[in-house]
Amino acid sequence: MASTESRVAIYIDFDNVVISRASQAKSTGVASTVAIDVLLDFATRYGRLTIARAYADWSVAQNAGYKDQLVARAVELVQLFPATRTKNGADIRMAVDAIEDLYLHHDLTHVVIAAGDSDFIPLAQRARRLGRIVLGVGVAGSISKTLASACDVYVDYDELLDDRQKLEAQDDHDEPKVPAKVAPDAQPSSGGGSPRRAYPLITEALRGVDAQHPDREWHALSALKNQILRIAPTFKESDYDAASFSELLGRYTSQIEVRDNKARLR
Repeated sequence: MASTESRVAIYIDFDNVVISRASQAKSTGVASTVAIDVLLDFATRYGRLTIARAYADWSVAQNAGYKDQLVARAVELVQLFPATRTKNGADIRMAVDAIEDLYLHHDLTHVVIAAGDSDFIPLAQRARRLGRIVLGVGVAGSISKTLASACDVYVDYDELLDDRQKLEAQDDHDEPKVPAKVAPDAQPSSGGGSPRRAYPLITEALRGVDAQHPDREWHALSALKNQILRIAPTFKESDYDAASFSELLGRYTSQIEVRDNKARLR
């Protein structure tokens, strides 16, 4: 029997994202660091992330600094050699790989394009003609309005990052200070060694099940935990000094409502 589970592929024009973020930092003063988890968590909202690729010249220092974080999230690093590391070279390689995947993997339901370049418009259009839902993510100031229009959903990376930072600030304020094997407000680790902060992780997972099942107001705790494990496969309640998943959720009653083994955001 065919699976009805949504399956997602993300293709990241990493050179473009890093350069766009650095340019934005010069003009606005924001930090130039790219938050890898923000990009990948957005893709995971829509289903199981089965293909993840980032395209760059990984011998360049500003890209190489992200290799461990990307590998920790099971992202395939595609090397663009200096001879082909032109703007069009990266675009063509990424587009060819994506189209090949769409024909080889018929179970792919969503395609995420992390880029702002108008050269990816044909890719978005072809993916939609092949029946896939196309989502785009771009850095403010480098987003092609035409590419945004060619996607089913297009979001600003900065909005995703701002939202994550607000959740983490709320986590600092609201999370009980309980004794734990690992502090409950533990920072995410680039190498995947430390657990992610509980409240932002749970909220991201709830947004994911909301996106996958927009017709449901409440979501089974088992489905919610499965979504958390998609985002953070090493998740364990004991890392937050909680005896059960329900106990962990019970710390956030002002933001998350739990009833009859189901949960929803308030």
